[in-house]
This record gives sequence, structure tokens and C-alpha cells, in this order.
Amino acid sequence: MTASKCIQDVSFSECESSHVGKLHLQINCNSDCIYVLRSMVAVMTTRACMEARQSNRVSIAVDELFANISKHAYGGKAGRVELETFIEVDAHGEQELVFDFRDYASLGWKGSMEEAAERSIDVENLCPGGLGLKLICSAADHCEHEVLSDGNHWRLKFCINKSL
Repeated sequence: MTASKCIQDVSFSECESSHVGKLHLQINCNSDCIYVLRSMVAVMTTRACMEARQSNRVSIAVDELFANISKHAYGGKAGRVELETFIEVDAHGEQELVFDFRDYASLGWKGSMEEAAERSIDVENLCPGGLGLKLICSAADHCEHEVLSDGNHWRLKFCINKSL
């Protein structure tokens, strides 16, 4: 059995304490790399002192976004994804856990995160399309997307001191 190469590059920014710093990872977009992402989520939600329930919400959103990039942006083929995660303080002084995803796919998503978040779901007549983005927007406190000239940039933010 041959192991597929998941991690292309990893770096750890200088840390002043266990709660400060960034994790930056460059990985190949394939399904077995999800375990690497889940490890990053575990490290960062621990640094953010998030409860297990909050950590699970972060993991769900990160997993789903990575799956969407793999399936829709790269069409299930190999592709590079860069991920950076860090804790920041917002304009109101609240701490947020941020996950930035950057892909280099030739396909740029032209939809609206706001529309995806507000989409109503008819549970009696479920149909494919947009449910993953709805899930991501429901799990994260803030979602952003930007089409770049050579890919996409996605940002997910999670309030650290938020009680569920």
C-alpha cells in the first residue's frame, strides 16, 4: 500500500504563548488529507479554549468547505489548497478563530454567501445543491468568499467566547 502525499508544506509562525500564533499548511486536495485538517482544528480550538461543542462546529464547517473545494473547484482531481488559521481580535474586542482557505482552481464560484446562508430548505423535497454552503454558513459565525484571478479565497470566522 502506497501512502498518498498529503502535506506539501507546513509552517508554524512565531508564538508568544500557546494562544498566539498562526498555523499555515499547504496540502493536496484529496480525501485522506481531511485528517490533517481535523488535527489543525483540534490544535486551534484547544488554543482558543473552545468547548467540545464549539470545536465540533468548527470541524464541520472546515470539513465541508474542504470537501466543496475538492469536489466542485477541482472536480475531484488533485489540486493545491493553502490553509492558514489564527486567532484575532475583532473591531469590538472579541476574539475570533479564523480559517483562510486558498485554492488555485480555474473555476471560481460566482454565488453569494449571503444567499447561501438565507436559503430556505424544504425538508420534504430535498434536492442537491447549496446544502453544503448552507451548513458552512450555519456552523460559522461569519463566511466570506472572493474569486481571485487564479482561484478562490474563503474565510470562516468563529467567535471564541460565544456560548451555544
